[in-house]
Amino acid sequence: MVFPKKVEKDLSRTINALGFVDNELPSENNSLDIDNEIKENEKEILDLNKQIEDLKDSYKDVIDSLSYNLSLRKEAENYENSLAIGDKYFYFSALVPENDINNVENLEKKYPDTKIITEDLKVEKKKKSKKDKDKPKNINEESYLLVYPKKVKKDVSRSINTLGFVDNDIPDNLNSSNIDREYIKVNDELTSLHRQINTINSQYEDTINNLSYSLDHAKKSEELKSNMAQGDKYFYLSGWVPESEVDKFKTLEDKYDNTILSTKDDQSVNQQPPTRLKNNKVFKPFEYLVNMYGAPSYDEVDPTPFFAITYMLLYGLMFGDLGQGLVFLALGFYISKKNKTYGALLKRIGISASVFGLMYGSFFGKEDLIPTLLIKPFDNVMTVLIASVVFGISLMVISYIIGIYNKVSKQHNIEEGIFGKEGLAGLMMMISFIIIVLNLVNKSPIPMPIGTVMLILSIIMMVFKQPIARKITGSKRLYDSNKSDYYIESSFSIIEALLSVFSNLVSFTRVGAFAINHVGLYMAFEVMANLAGGFWGGVILLLGNLLIIGLEGMIVFIQGLRLEFYEMFSKYYEGNGRLFRPISSKEN
Repeated sequence: MVFPKKVEKDLSRTINALGFVDNELPSENNSLDIDNEIKENEKEILDLNKQIEDLKDSYKDVIDSLSYNLSLRKEAENYENSLAIGDKYFYFSALVPENDINNVENLEKKYPDTKIITEDLKVEKKKKSKKDKDKPKNINEESYLLVYPKKVKKDVSRSINTLGFVDNDIPDNLNSSNIDREYIKVNDELTSLHRQINTINSQYEDTINNLSYSLDHAKKSEELKSNMAQGDKYFYLSGWVPESEVDKFKTLEDKYDNTILSTKDDQSVNQQPPTRLKNNKVFKPFEYLVNMYGAPSYDEVDPTPFFAITYMLLYGLMFGDLGQGLVFLALGFYISKKNKTYGALLKRIGISASVFGLMYGSFFGKEDLIPTLLIKPFDNVMTVLIASVVFGISLMVISYIIGIYNKVSKQHNIEEGIFGKEGLAGLMMMISFIIIVLNLVNKSPIPMPIGTVMLILSIIMMVFKQPIARKITGSKRLYDSNKSDYYIESSFSIIEALLSVFSNLVSFTRVGAFAINHVGLYMAFEVMANLAGGFWGGVILLLGNLLIIGLEGMIVFIQGLRLEFYEMFSKYYEGNGRLFRPISSKEN
């Protein structure tokens, strides 16, 4: 800091209060060196100023004409809308004062690739009749060539005169022979151009055929680069490679120079590997619906095959109709052209609906057109509802078994797999609940005491699952939280488990309810059609079928997903994985 000596004490007190610390000047620096450095800097500044003045003198003409050039550019932009644009040239026509014609014609010599044609308006005026001379010339006039049979000449003349058209004389140099020669000339040029195009196509056929592939490859290469770390000489990229393709991947190091590859096993990386699903053509479209819930991880079974089979069964049971199923099948083939996944799903549920339509004897809602192979839902309401619950119980048992396998075998979690409400204890509770209900209605082949014992045992397993499981595994810590809090929470979880078992079983009654409702909805439209009769009756039946296909088809689709996601997935599937999304050099 530089300050007068008389304020040294006050200033020192102030800077000390602010926490500043004095630094000693380096011993090698002195006032003489500073003066010399200042002089050198001043000399460099003078040199820079001189260079700036020289640049100003060099570009004086450019700077002086800058405003003119900007103004000229602006005027040129105003004429762009008046230009006709061809492959190689711009075409522009305008009126030029007679005394400036020479200046305009000189532009052709001044600028290469420029062709200027002038036409004297006085010559045109001499050819016009005396009557037309007095008319003002409109520069916006357009000329049209009308070609028509001679027998309608009077009618055409009357029409064009009414519209205000005026006849123009044909130029002397324009006759049919000139037109024919010009046509032949242009046609020869076109033929020559086509030959050149065919020659180019034959020479570069491989390049043209691979153009879309090359563009796709370039796009994906840029996408890869955006995920790379870049050094002075190398790009650095890490990613996942399927185990079956590791050996092929390692060969890239020999194939490309200056490439270094290093691979690690997924066990040595502190990151969950992405999931690569492998399903056959029948089940593959259902991967889309499974991934709506979540992608599977490697510590659980891929649910796609089981989901695909059960979903098609559920859809067919709720929407069994041969005619309407065939409509879905036809829509599937059409939509496959635009979206293969959606089209494939429609085809599969269409086949399922058609098969169960044959079982129900239903064709576009009519139950007297084709024979019934199994049952008529509307005539056997109680049987259909009971069958739907039995079917639901079967699916729930399979779901519990898959869940137990996932937790015990793949996740090594016996606490949830054996003693949890979605494990063996939960399965025992569901079976005991069914036995007790069947005994209450005198329909159970198994005695009530067995059901009661199973229920009590399952409750004990759920309440004491943590201490028992951790004793078995040898864990020292028996509870995750306070002991009393754990048992209070376990008691409430028992109530939740019982309600869950009951709601899961009741939910499957909707399968039978929708099968009955499907027939009932058509019958309502049929009654209205009979009342209307005739043509309007047929229209009502058509609209009714469209409504059933569109609205009820969508509702059944959603209800099937609900049963899969909430009743079944909750027992065996978590969906905490992430999909393997490779960047392929091939077009998708």
